[in-house]
Amino acid sequence: MKFANLHLHSIYSDGQFTPSQLILIGKCLGYKAMALTDHETHGGVNLFLAAAKEEGIDAIPGIEFYGNDFGGHFHICALDFDMNDPGINRLVKQRCDAYIEYTRKCFERALRLGYIHDVTWNDVLDYCEDGMWICVDQVWNLLKKKKIIPQHGESPELRAKVYREPEPRSFYPEIPSAVEVIKIIRAAGGIAALAHPYRQTHYVPKLVEEGLNGIEISHPHVFEDARLAVEAADTYKLYRSGGTDHTGALSGCNGVNAVHALHGITEEEYFIMKERRLD
Repeated sequence: MKFANLHLHSIYSDGQFTPSQLILIGKCLGYKAMALTDHETHGGVNLFLAAAKEEGIDAIPGIEFYGNDFGGHFHICALDFDMNDPGINRLVKQRCDAYIEYTRKCFERALRLGYIHDVTWNDVLDYCEDGMWICVDQVWNLLKKKKIIPQHGESPELRAKVYREPEPRSFYPEIPSAVEVIKIIRAAGGIAALAHPYRQTHYVPKLVEEGLNGIEISHPHVFEDARLAVEAADTYKLYRSGGTDHTGALSGCNGVNAVHALHGITEEEYFIMKERRLD
């Protein structure tokens, strides 16, 4: 059993559980330390930290950012950063605003074409909490609540029509530079960890030159690259991270993600990172 799960999503982005529920489930599974890494927002982190303290779980802040550079598309997890840092907060606001606008355009197109019905964009906004990265999952959860679509399960075809046809793809907001994202995370005192580096470990040397100081070595979708991730961590003295992401009991997801998954890092790896022993 791993000690720490440092890659989790809540209802504040595209997860199915509240921050408090994640802490309770994680504790039941045996995790002693956790990080909430919602996509491009830390809106649920304070609730997560408060619930962790109440349950005796060691917890740190997290955010999963997107970034493009060197011809690659990366997910960079910010871990254990200053929540009051102005650079982090500016980036979060920019990314949340951009994604809300993208989701609104997709939603209104779907409404116009009759893919969804009996709901308005104001209904979506009223349903969502402050600080949420508003995406398809909040829309789908609202449709389930209103019994417009089935409570359990959904139509992949409908999701594809709403978000994956050529027109909605054209709405997608520009992805920031991975190098800039890494610099912002590091300036906030955080760990910038390359998330689920499947077929991406060859980018590590360039990313390290730009400030990357962590990498996920344990993740349901890393597969054979786990060995390469460990080798990269050792070679470049990177902090090790890992977690279950959208897979397993903590995800609330169905289909291929509803499998046994207890990924993460050891107690020693966690405290090496938290105490910054590699700096």
